[in-house]
Amino acid sequence: MSARYLLVDVFARAPLEGNGLVVFPDPGSVEPSKMQKIAREMNLSETTFVTGYGTNDYDVRIFTPSDELPFAGHPTLGTAWVLRRHLGLLGADEVIQKSAAGETSVTFDKEKVWLERTGSGGEDLDDVSEMLSLLGLSVQEVGFDAAEIGGRSTALKPAVTDIGVRQLMLPLASPDVVQSLRAPASVPYADGVYCVAPLGPGRVKGRFFAPGIGVAEDPATGSAATGLGVYLGARAGDLDIEIEQGAEIARPSFISLQARDGSARVGGEVRLVAEATLHA
Repeated sequence: MSARYLLVDVFARAPLEGNGLVVFPDPGSVEPSKMQKIAREMNLSETTFVTGYGTNDYDVRIFTPSDELPFAGHPTLGTAWVLRRHLGLLGADEVIQKSAAGETSVTFDKEKVWLERTGSGGEDLDDVSEMLSLLGLSVQEVGFDAAEIGGRSTALKPAVTDIGVRQLMLPLASPDVVQSLRAPASVPYADGVYCVAPLGPGRVKGRFFAPGIGVAEDPATGSAATGLGVYLGARAGDLDIEIEQGAEIARPSFISLQARDGSARVGGEVRLVAEATLHA
């Protein structure tokens, strides 16, 4: 078997930054039984396999090194960019991705690729002590006022969001607290935890951990940013946010977020790094 693949960096202002993604763009080039093994070999947060495409839509399967996912953010943007912008296989700047989580709208502007999903911002959780213990945090380090990032004033508390994947939103008091976190051995309550803190109006610092699906720490997490969007939209009103992520693992990443009540748009830049052929 031989199969073409491309390596791209998503949410990257330059190559070799952001979150790396391998895309296999040719339907039928990889046997389904080998997809998980190949994702483990690539050992990035995710690897995608396009299983079909039309003029304005495509089907995709998404794998971490250990699991298949119904949806993920940076794989959505990176795969769409490869098919539309780099290979010209899609015919419009508004396309639909079809994955196990259903359809996701993807749009292109001059510099960025955007996805949009609806979902639930979840209910506030009063007790996340197990998660705090795993992260090495105290109760006093949890929460901040949404006014610090330009939203309406409300105390932000932990909650589990659902935009096709379930993730714990964990607001923390300061960027220093986020920077000092230790990677947890596990994440209770959800598939991963998104730890965020205010950097000022329209700016947030984030880190994402999902050891249960083979991602100790993710450089940039579009699905969690989408979850954060519906979480903030439900509590703080409409917000346009830039999320900074990945600095702690030397992969600086910048995620654009448009938070709304019940939906969110997440966008970023994509950079081509390599094109190659797999022989396996």
